[in-house]
Amino acid sequence: MSTLSTPRKRVEGLGSARHGTGAWKAERFTSLLLVPLIVWALWQAPEVAAAGYAGALQWLRSPINLVLFSATLSISLWHMEMGLRVIIEDYVHGMLGAALVLLNTLFCWGLLLAAAAAVLSAVFGVGIGA
Repeated sequence: MSTLSTPRKRVEGLGSARHGTGAWKAERFTSLLLVPLIVWALWQAPEVAAAGYAGALQWLRSPINLVLFSATLSISLWHMEMGLRVIIEDYVHGMLGAALVLLNTLFCWGLLLAAAAAVLSAVFGVGIGA
C-alpha cells in the first residue's frame, strides 16, 4: 500500500540529523591534534627516561616542552571524555546513563585538575608536594 507522506515526514522524529555532528567533529579534531603531539611525546620519552628525576624536571621547565606536554595531556583527557561519553550514551540508557555521563565528566575534569596541579608543582616548586 502506498502512502501519501514524504520520505522526510516518515523519518521525522526518529533522531536528530544535526545533534551529533558537533561531537563527531570535535572527536576528529582532537584525534588530528593528538597525532603530532603523540609523535613528539614518543620522540621525547627516551630522553626524559634517561635523564632521571632532576633531568625530567629540567626538561619540563623548558617552555616549549611545558606547552606541548600540557597540550598533550589536556587534549588526551578531552578526547577520552568525549569517547567515553559516546560509549555511555550508546549503551547505557535512562538515569544510570545520565549519572555515568556526569561521573565521566567529573572524573576527567578531576584528572585534568590533578595533572595541572602536579605539573605546576613540579615546574614552579609550589603547591602539593613542594
